[in-house]
Amino acid sequence: MNEISKTNHISDTEQLLQLLASEGVLFDDSRFRASYSVGPGVKPELRLEYPGGKTHWRVVPVLSPTRSLFDLGWAEVGEGLDILVSPHISDALAADLRREAIAHADLNGRFYLVDDERLIDVRPSKIKYRSARVGADLFSPKASRIVHRFLTNRDVEFTQDKLTAQTQVSRALVSQVLKQLVSERLVKQLNQGNRKVAARYQLINFDRLLDLWVSEDKWLKRVKIYQFSVLGNDPDVSARKLQGCIGAENLAFTQWIAAWQRRPYTTPVTVSAYLKNPELLSAAPGRPVQSGGNVWLIVPKDEGVWQNSQEAKGLPLVSDIQIYLDLLQVGLRGPDAADELRAWEGFTK
Repeated sequence: MNEISKTNHISDTEQLLQLLASEGVLFDDSRFRASYSVGPGVKPELRLEYPGGKTHWRVVPVLSPTRSLFDLGWAEVGEGLDILVSPHISDALAADLRREAIAHADLNGRFYLVDDERLIDVRPSKIKYRSARVGADLFSPKASRIVHRFLTNRDVEFTQDKLTAQTQVSRALVSQVLKQLVSERLVKQLNQGNRKVAARYQLINFDRLLDLWVSEDKWLKRVKIYQFSVLGNDPDVSARKLQGCIGAENLAFTQWIAAWQRRPYTTPVTVSAYLKNPELLSAAPGRPVQSGGNVWLIVPKDEGVWQNSQEAKGLPLVSDIQIYLDLLQVGLRGPDAADELRAWEGFTK
């Protein structure tokens, strides 16, 4: 998982090129030396020197890269060797660019280049720069409810009215998010709407949309966790005890215990559940602790976590998508359990 630091948003191409000019030498080792050449009256380029020769790559600055790049016939752009350079390229889009063998780099240290003789693939460890936002923020708390709905119903056709009713967000936001999802080639508009027939939309790129959400998700910013120490080592017993104290209608289990119910992988040592009403914290079993608790009650900052809740073996669970997201940024083999759940053929089905 990338380390997230305070980010700087780049709003125009001139600012991007100024930062490239200040970069100087990107890499300098026994294999190659790469540097940007940017200045007044000079076409921006990347110089790559290596034993026995050098090449010059034309820098094509793109502030907010999306999959729409592929509509432009990127390989046809310009003459000679081109490299796409942006403030930030997401992991999911970078994977698409690598598959198309498109050279790309960003200000966070990402650098991919391939030719007949060499392959360079450097990936960032932190995110310092981002592009100024274009369009709707797909993963803001309310917008993510719409994304959640598509991911948990990947074969369903939605209308704008249906999404508005199911997610309880404004019609205007639904419209903005749909426009962004379609422009990113994540969702397809199946027909043109008119006064008699509503436009219908369907998810067409499940993995890429989920990967984008993973890259943007900040677990600790969207929840508040209350920990309790409960006697006993059996997670199933602890879960049912918690349910008995709080009430099934007020809970939805997530993380290790939920993944264990859906796709057993590793026995959970912590039982965690979302709590609808914080006033019920006093009814929780066990002793409140600051850390090391084996029962967690989680108060979400947005109600979207309750979407597509399900039941398994008598326990109320959040959706598979929510379980997966909640496991990725915690320890105790959480990411391993998340990967196993996602790889399972029954994931979100």
